[in-house]
Amino acid sequence: MGFNKGEWSELYTFLYLLENPNLVIVDENLQVINNTLFKILEIILTDKKYEIKAQNIIKLFNNGQAKNYSLSNLSAQNKILLAKILAHKSAKGSFEINEIQPLIDDFFDGQKPKGASNVKGDLIANVLDNKFNNIVNLKYNIKSSLGSPATLLNASSHTNFIYEITGINDAIMNQSNNITTSKKLLDRCNFLKSKGAIFSFIQTESFIFERNLKLIDSKLDEILAQMLILSYEHNQKDIKELISLISKSPDENIFYKKKLGDFANAVTFGLRAGETWNGSNEVNGGIILVTKTGEVYLLDLIYFKNIVDKYLIDNIKFDSPSSSRYGMFDIYKEHGKYYFKLNLQIRFK
Repeated sequence: MGFNKGEWSELYTFLYLLENPNLVIVDENLQVINNTLFKILEIILTDKKYEIKAQNIIKLFNNGQAKNYSLSNLSAQNKILLAKILAHKSAKGSFEINEIQPLIDDFFDGQKPKGASNVKGDLIANVLDNKFNNIVNLKYNIKSSLGSPATLLNASSHTNFIYEITGINDAIMNQSNNITTSKKLLDRCNFLKSKGAIFSFIQTESFIFERNLKLIDSKLDEILAQMLILSYEHNQKDIKELISLISKSPDENIFYKKKLGDFANAVTFGLRAGETWNGSNEVNGGIILVTKTGEVYLLDLIYFKNIVDKYLIDNIKFDSPSSSRYGMFDIYKEHGKYYFKLNLQIRFK
């Protein structure tokens, strides 16, 4: 069975946490804050759960059947898995790890240890909260540096932003649309600015996405639209740098960081652009981070939400999806006015 690096990373994380159930909580700089607050007791899949004991793992099925596995053997298998992931240089595409196939067939019953792709949570666990000595059911996202940087907000027709452009005529429109260089979006933007064009945000194409954004902040669509056009005017995709560009004072910088932190939190843990959102997050535990060398840390949402938001702001960027698919910077004319669209996609750096 072939998986891509991200899927292999999730399997690695699953096995790692069975062997190391005491979650290591870190700050936005990956410095350890606490490693005794949370302990995983069970990891839950759809039709079974894996109970962690001192020397073994018990796989419990919903029908009452159970099977024991040696923790030391699982640990040895996971070391092989990590070595194979690290040795595979391409970040894209599926590949097989034959040494691990018996483990997948038996321990995971031939399935990926993850739910559906449209589910925000990658891992569900019953966790002991030592602060209050109670057991809580938590969902976590897994973000791994072993594969390609994960996307937080996927491009779609819902994430289109519509702008009006003034100060141009049909000739300039045609000249701009005929620019087909390798960096055509940047080149079109620079060309239009050189002609004195002025860009004004009109609305998001999707009323659902607009509603979801306004649930976070009434002006969030305008803030994102301003940052999105600035990302082309200044050839800058880094969220933190874009916040600095739109901030006219230290107070504004704090304001925008808070708003963008809330937005990043929402798209990571609950909000989808094309679905009406109720403001609640699906993921309540936080982000499980896997470093490039295989260490596994937790950014905790329960007691350290501010740190999670800081980490997201520091580590995400605007990403350019297919310009042809979404017609980006293709100027069109309606009722004598000129318009174009830009598409918002957000990815980890």
